[in-house]
Amino acid sequence: MLESQINMDIDTASQIDVVPPHSISVRSLVEFVMQSGDITPGGFQRRDRAQLGTQGHKRVQRSRPDGYETEVEVICQIEDTEPPLVVRGRIDGLYASHEPVIIEEIKTTTLSLELVNENHNPLHWAQAQCYAYMYARQHHLSDIRIHLTYYQLDSHEEKTFERQFSWEDLEIFFSNLITPYLDWFRKVQAWQIRRDQSIEQLNFPYEEYRPGQRDMAVAVYKTIREKNRSYIQSPTGVGKTIGTLFPSVKALGLGLAEKIFYLTAKTSGRLVAEKALEDMRQSNLYLRSVTLTAKEKICFCPPVNCDPDVCIFARGYFDKVKLALEELDQHQAFTRPVIEELARKYEICPFEFSLDLALWVDCIICDYNYVFDPRVYLHRFFDFGIEPYIFLVDEAHNLPDRARAMYSAELDKGTVLQLQRTLKPHVPALAKKLSEINKILLEKRKACEQEGKEALIEHELPETLLKAIREFNHKAEDWLVLNQPVEFRQELLEFYFLCSNYLRTAEYFDTFYISYFERRGQSDLRAKLFCLDPAPMLAVPLERSQSTVFFSATLLPMDYFMKLLTGAAEHPKRIFQSPFPQENVCLLIHNKISTKYVQRADSYDSIAETISTVLGTRAGNYLVYFPSYVYLNEVVERLKERLPERQLLIQERGMTEEARDVFLARFSSTNEETLVGLAVMGGIFGEGIDLVGERLIGVVVVGVGIPQLGLERDLIKEYFDRDLGSGFAYAYQYPGFNRVLQATGRVIRTDTDQGIIVLIDERFTQSHYRQLFPLHWRGYQVVQNTSEVKGKLTRFWGRK
Repeated sequence: MLESQINMDIDTASQIDVVPPHSISVRSLVEFVMQSGDITPGGFQRRDRAQLGTQGHKRVQRSRPDGYETEVEVICQIEDTEPPLVVRGRIDGLYASHEPVIIEEIKTTTLSLELVNENHNPLHWAQAQCYAYMYARQHHLSDIRIHLTYYQLDSHEEKTFERQFSWEDLEIFFSNLITPYLDWFRKVQAWQIRRDQSIEQLNFPYEEYRPGQRDMAVAVYKTIREKNRSYIQSPTGVGKTIGTLFPSVKALGLGLAEKIFYLTAKTSGRLVAEKALEDMRQSNLYLRSVTLTAKEKICFCPPVNCDPDVCIFARGYFDKVKLALEELDQHQAFTRPVIEELARKYEICPFEFSLDLALWVDCIICDYNYVFDPRVYLHRFFDFGIEPYIFLVDEAHNLPDRARAMYSAELDKGTVLQLQRTLKPHVPALAKKLSEINKILLEKRKACEQEGKEALIEHELPETLLKAIREFNHKAEDWLVLNQPVEFRQELLEFYFLCSNYLRTAEYFDTFYISYFERRGQSDLRAKLFCLDPAPMLAVPLERSQSTVFFSATLLPMDYFMKLLTGAAEHPKRIFQSPFPQENVCLLIHNKISTKYVQRADSYDSIAETISTVLGTRAGNYLVYFPSYVYLNEVVERLKERLPERQLLIQERGMTEEARDVFLARFSSTNEETLVGLAVMGGIFGEGIDLVGERLIGVVVVGVGIPQLGLERDLIKEYFDRDLGSGFAYAYQYPGFNRVLQATGRVIRTDTDQGIIVLIDERFTQSHYRQLFPLHWRGYQVVQNTSEVKGKLTRFWGRK
């Protein structure tokens, strides 16, 4: 079915004679060929710098006399290229009736105009010369004059430089500029031809599709072809990664898409995507990919400091990166190790290098935030309208909470007070503005205490606080633009960004937001603008793609996730069943133990006894998941009375990725005695780990996974009670059950795996939980004591 649809699309594509042109802006062309120097030569810029620049442009344009034309579009098609190459741009200002014609290029600056000379920035002249060439070519002019005007944003003063060019001069300049880009362009086109030919010949990279995998691939291809969005729930084992990437690659080869964005929440997801692409390359696919790693993780000079006087990898970056990009033909998979190797070889910033590589690859593997987070999304791809991009959102069950965090903002009183004390001796005017913010937060804390509340909940924006934050930010910008190297600069800069995020979030504030002030400790207070429903905020970044596929092994209940990700809109959805034999797993529900908060203390001993009984039925590796660290530690103390401590492996708070890897490495298929890992649901061992075969033979889940009761969960509950009448389910039950599904998904990873799952909580047998069970749980058995647990598990293992 997939192959027949693709073949039909190939036939249709072959009948289309007109190849759409490749378009590049004048600015991008000039920067590609001529940009040089350091990564951050300009230092700090104001948050509203772009807006002020636009306003400055308009102010200059309005000041010009009658007959002055603005934003004049110019287009130049380059001959003898396939596909056609078109250069586009807009002239800021034009005196078309003047002799000779004058074009004006306007640049805004915060520098004193005394520091701006005629050769201040060669790229500015180059842009203007491109516009002059394109206009002169269209209108057959023999010469043309350029005014390069600098407008000072604070003083509103102008400084204009003037040059006159003959047609011959402009033609030579443009030829010298476009020639190196054409060389690069032809390389890119040759690669794409080779890529598309390999895609046309590409077969599914494995011997056969797993059950349900072909149907999944068809559903993904149809989503892309119809420029739609879709949801796919597919249990572990169907092969979601290749099931989504393979049809996406096929669509890329047919021109249905320009680039694939494979979006993940965790490092493990990125590694799986890299492997799927490599498996296709082993089947003779030619396709370039890059994996983006957070700047803080990949930086060669931690803590991150991009000052070229400090970091050699930032110094001269734009001169050195051109040589590094020449190695584009030497690699297809630009993974983190490859990027780091090349970055060290050419002494360039690995993070910036990965972003530059992203422009020239076919698939970008990255975290959600590079698409959805308003603070760090990839402007170079998403600021120019809707492009034919594919978004593949892996482990999409993680996106609602991640999105809530992206679209929320907070400040705390303790940070304000500490910074105020730091700044007072050095920048008293700034300290005074912080004092005003602190005073407002102090009043809010007193109001909480007087009303006997832990938090003040407000459905309107805190305008008084916002006014004080704006005033502080303006003062902070005036000081930060001086770029003074003082000890407290970084502390101030970090708080400035927190304030900027708070102000930005306030602009989004709507009925799906709430403002609250929460007491913390003896004297602190948190002020937060909290996004209750992420769907309205996700709508804008989702428009940046032509098609989006949300997929996960635990996208249940589907309507819940659809509501949180795309709101009330209807989109195709598919639920696939587990491909593994149901008899390979034994699922028990112990319904005579309550793990409800008020009864937890009474459950510790019986849970320890149940775990001990499970482990006693067969030696092997097990994972036990708890609702919290407190619960885990209480049960661990009781397990120590029953098991040797060497058999207990305990998750600790704040474990690094390295510590996580050491933890998982203990789960060896050659272990001679039982090993039990004790972890917290929803933590770093709750998903994204792949312990195949004898590396893991059983999972015990304590409780129904309900998140800890708290202010924000209660606010979500109230919101969805008003909206849908399902507040508890949306705030607590569904997120909790998703953690349970993730935990149980660790056991059976292949069609030969065998294992056991024991769920401990009386609520699992209640109807409002049973209706959430996936179909492959339909063979569950209920047990009421350790004797029944032992008997059923012994019989299951005895069948081997």
